[in-house]
Amino acid sequence: MAATKRPDVLVLDVRLPGMDGVTAMESFARHLSGAPIIVITAFGDLGTAMDAIQKGAFEYVVKPFDLAEIRSVIERALRFEPSKPRQSAEKKPAGMLGRTPAMQNVFKRIALAANSDAAVLLRGESGVGKEMAANAIHRNSARSGRPLVAVDAAMLESSGAEEILFGVAADGRGSSAKSGLAVQANGGTLFVDEIARMPLPLQMKLLRALEYGEVLPVGGDSPLRSRFRVISATKKDLRKLVEAGQFRHDLYFRLCTFEIELPPLRDRRDDMSLLADSFVVQFGGQSGSLAEETLVELESRPWYGNVRELRSAMEHAIVLARQGSVMPEHLPPALPNLWNSTVAASGHSPDDFSTAVSQIAKQLLSDPDTAGTLYDRFLQQVEPPLLATVMSKCGQRCAPAARVLGLHRTTLKKKLSQYEIEELVGEG
Repeated sequence: MAATKRPDVLVLDVRLPGMDGVTAMESFARHLSGAPIIVITAFGDLGTAMDAIQKGAFEYVVKPFDLAEIRSVIERALRFEPSKPRQSAEKKPAGMLGRTPAMQNVFKRIALAANSDAAVLLRGESGVGKEMAANAIHRNSARSGRPLVAVDAAMLESSGAEEILFGVAADGRGSSAKSGLAVQANGGTLFVDEIARMPLPLQMKLLRALEYGEVLPVGGDSPLRSRFRVISATKKDLRKLVEAGQFRHDLYFRLCTFEIELPPLRDRRDDMSLLADSFVVQFGGQSGSLAEETLVELESRPWYGNVRELRSAMEHAIVLARQGSVMPEHLPPALPNLWNSTVAASGHSPDDFSTAVSQIAKQLLSDPDTAGTLYDRFLQQVEPPLLATVMSKCGQRCAPAARVLGLHRTTLKKKLSQYEIEELVGEG
């Protein structure tokens, strides 16, 4: 019928009798002469979203949706003018799991981002999968044949940060040039994790690299050509940092062309069994299994460390279960929400702590020597007791402490050394 009577818009469900909607798209597309196809689903995953977008779906709509939303999509489709189809990249495994509406929308936005060359800002708490999302975008993009170069902006707070990111020019005295990460990413993607921590001077150089496609190595006088896509990630609100003068507004607008918010695990508890089962298979093989009471325990926990914490907990449980069924007693103790538990134990309210912070800031401001160093001097007062307390709670072990704090392990080790705080020697 589609071959003889061309519709203005076609709406396909992913689940169709005898054939899935994405496969049916290809058949319909050959007979519809560019008519827009809207795909709807309540059961998709990242691979389905990627397939639909890359095979030319006009829109990918996640159920449940309201009447106004689908009407708006259809009205846009009716105004749509087809262009030449874009050749899609080869589909690759995505590695992200989720069946909740929140994750379905994430998959849709990842697929849209992969099908474009726009800068992407990934937002979400530590452990929600921002790096996995960046990898999925790159692997399914037109740049997938070029490198994905990742850097944690926490590493760029050191004195050699500019050399790490932009490289070093040969000095004419026998010292060879060193390529920076921004040059290594030429033609591919530069993924900057925790972008909010990038120092202001480096922000300016990164902006220039993005605007002009060139990088000036340290000690050099001739820029190197390097054009790369940038994907950045943060758990902080960059807009507030811009307002506070801690992040360049021009770089912010350059980075946030397309934003993707990744939800915390506590907001997608219906994905718990799917994720836990996948970790059981990953760490225990096909012989492992998850007891029903263990799933109940998993769903009751707050998971402040999100999917990263769940993964670590399941790996711990599989070791103890020894190929048997994973029981609640095999799970490690739940990690505490250190801030809330400390407030409750002290008998004070969060407002009391805010007042104390304000008083410390006022005292520092009264010292004329704090000009230009206020933030660093404040951290020097509050970081040591925080880090020492967390390390004590975690048995002086750096890896679990880093997960609790939401810091990269390298960053935590550097701070422990700076404040001469003990860690368990040899602990990975």
